[in-house]
Amino acid sequence: MAFSAGALFAEPSGILRVAVGADPETFDPHFNDLPTGNTVDLLVLEGLFRLDAENNVLPGLATDHEFSDDGLTLTVTIREGRTFSNGDPLDAAAVAASFTRMLDPEVGSIYRGLYSSIDEVVAIDDLTVEIRLNERNGHLLLLLAPTAASIINVKALEEMGAAYSRQPVGSGPYMVESFVGGERYRLVPNPDYEGDYPATLEAIEFLVVPEDGSRMALMETGDVHIVERVPPEAISTIDALESAAVITPASMFSINMEMVLRGPLEDIRVREALNLAIDREGMVQGILGGLGTPSVGMPGPGTQNDLRVTFDPIPFDPQRARELLAEAGYGNGELELTMTCPTGRYIKDVQVCQAIQGSLQAIGVNTQANIVDRGTWSQVAATPPGDRTDNMAMLGRATAGMDYTLYRLFRSGVSANTTGYNNPRVDELLVDGRATNDLDEQRAIYGEVQEIVWEEMPFIYLWYQTQALGVADTVSGFAVQPNETMVFDNVTLNN
Repeated sequence: MAFSAGALFAEPSGILRVAVGADPETFDPHFNDLPTGNTVDLLVLEGLFRLDAENNVLPGLATDHEFSDDGLTLTVTIREGRTFSNGDPLDAAAVAASFTRMLDPEVGSIYRGLYSSIDEVVAIDDLTVEIRLNERNGHLLLLLAPTAASIINVKALEEMGAAYSRQPVGSGPYMVESFVGGERYRLVPNPDYEGDYPATLEAIEFLVVPEDGSRMALMETGDVHIVERVPPEAISTIDALESAAVITPASMFSINMEMVLRGPLEDIRVREALNLAIDREGMVQGILGGLGTPSVGMPGPGTQNDLRVTFDPIPFDPQRARELLAEAGYGNGELELTMTCPTGRYIKDVQVCQAIQGSLQAIGVNTQANIVDRGTWSQVAATPPGDRTDNMAMLGRATAGMDYTLYRLFRSGVSANTTGYNNPRVDELLVDGRATNDLDEQRAIYGEVQEIVWEEMPFIYLWYQTQALGVADTVSGFAVQPNETMVFDNVTLNN
């Protein structure tokens, strides 16, 4: 018997106000790369599958799925009668159109390389799609679950043009009612939503407040219910409030300086020297106030723990760093490097960038730190390595799944590979890892990839960031994914 899931739940009630530190550049899931954007996409759009707060794969639009015997075709049945918020049908043809757009090289999605094992998505009938692969991929369901694989309304996008990126037409429980760039955006319930996660709030208002002190002040005065990225010095203040407290949910954000592997940074001795120059524990305690754990591998905890391996921490050894630079032919002050860092994107990112600059200068590297606004930083980091004018950029990575994480960052030629990293053995292993469903084989394959990447040091490895959010006592049911995507499926306000 068909019924509306919304009929089982109470009417949406209450206006939730959330202060975020970064202004999403886009809500187009094929181009968005920020948790704040993921949060909106999870509310406004739907995918065939979705992730819960622990990164488990759950059904979304899909009601059934089956792989062919050769593993090269995934047949998915979708829910009947679903529509986008403008009334357009969300049928198999719409699903196929969304994936076709994401895979189109002329569109230039930042995720196209990640989904390169998909050859095409074809509508078989109104409720059935075939996802046809050009290689076996034992991680396909996990690839189809993040918001990057959300189903967009291609017809509406073609009609709306650039406006779609700020007010996407989706099939989720909420719609973007308004967007004022750099200031605020407001979501309201989608009255035609018929899925399993109906809106519980009459509105969610996001305020964009990059400056930490101003964002915390909104929490202290009760003007917002949730505030993200609480700085370490403000935790005790928020916890002392009678009406709110700080939560520290699990995080898999791996924060690093990702090098552009050309010129001096092609030399492993230089890359090792830069890594040895960093006092990670000292920075975590002294700058982050303990909101981090020094890296022992590139993928952060929770990425896919069954496949994750860790290594001995990189020591703080500036003397050995100077020796390695000398071996590479660089005397004191002869090596010049430029790094790009954001402001207001990661915990204490400006102070961290300045500390890294000082650490590298201490081993004789003439280092320039370019601290820029989030938009400029995002553009620099997305520039192909061959066109970059800087030498490295601070970036955080938190993607569900070992294939998702390693393939996009270390497979040669993939657009998200910001370093230009190219290792034929790693390329071979990453293809092999997609070709098997056997967990033991995957452990061996991805263990070797992680070991190679750790030893070759294409990044200055830093730490895994700990999330810290202020939440009012009136908020119930709030959750956060390990990639910092906020989950409002079950949030209610209790006055």
